[in-house]
Amino acid sequence: AVREALARGDRRGALAAIERMPAALRGSAQWQYFEARLREDLGDAAAAVPLFAAAAKSPTFHGFLAADRAGAPYALCPREPSGDTTLRREVAANAALRRAIALFQIRRPQLAALEWQAAVADMDDARRVLAVEQALAARWHDRAIFGMPANPEALLHYSLRFPLRHASLIRRESRRHGLEPSLVAALTRAESAFMPEARSPADARGLMQLLPSTAQGVARRLGKPWGGGDSLYRPEVNVPLGTAYLAQRIGDNGGLAFRAIAAYNAGQGAVNRWVAARPTLPADYWIETIPFRETREYVPRVLAFSVIYDWRLDGRSRSLTDRLEGRADHNPRTFACPDKASP
Repeated sequence: AVREALARGDRRGALAAIERMPAALRGSAQWQYFEARLREDLGDAAAAVPLFAAAAKSPTFHGFLAADRAGAPYALCPREPSGDTTLRREVAANAALRRAIALFQIRRPQLAALEWQAAVADMDDARRVLAVEQALAARWHDRAIFGMPANPEALLHYSLRFPLRHASLIRRESRRHGLEPSLVAALTRAESAFMPEARSPADARGLMQLLPSTAQGVARRLGKPWGGGDSLYRPEVNVPLGTAYLAQRIGDNGGLAFRAIAAYNAGQGAVNRWVAARPTLPADYWIETIPFRETREYVPRVLAFSVIYDWRLDGRSRSLTDRLEGRADHNPRTFACPDKASP
């Protein structure tokens, strides 16, 4: 009901739908943010202030947008793996973990995953986080997604969950195409978890998950030689073509990265239809009214990841609101851990 009302520009209807939500749902950062935005739009700025402040404690897409509105630092409470040397030696010596990593390194991913499950089955959270750290050191980056403990505290291990493999390549190609390295890293994390040999059911390949036909077209446009679909598993091929393709999508969408990210996921034709249907909606409302659930969740995920990669790359972030609206970076943001931050 909220999205339907937003899509037709009925802000009072959207606010009424939020007010009818169960308390737990209404109290999430996402809906606190939208309730604040709607109250602000409807002329009740005073009521919006505490809602923005509450949502800003969450290190999420809507939490970062709320922090921009509240003038607060971005909420981030990073944790690092245990430094206990005895514990680290114990995990490093785990025979099953060593077998899992060895299987991954000889390209036996299914066997490696089975051995991984055996290795971590009896580990507590601290040991499991150290096992993930071991896997990342061996370039098994998707363990940061599929291998972490299943609890909220594990989400605070940002340095593990957001790897920076191929950082110099990403920085170089981002500069070449006028892109922010944090945005390219975020999209790569969302697309492949930094696994160079990733391949989707649709045959998208490599770090930035390019279809061979798309990559061939980009290579032709750039005057680069085309080495065939399997060349996309090589980062030095995939990242230059992927960044060029992302830059093309941003150019096709008037410099608006959020629409380009949607097009990267759903195709430019779908984005053109959505823009035509809701041409005047603000960016945050537009994203929330994307009809495809996958894309509606994908765009905020990539943009939230871009903030975290700003932290990883530079220790500070461009304002997410500026990034969302395609404005020059006039309000750089810092990071701080609030008293209570939801992971």
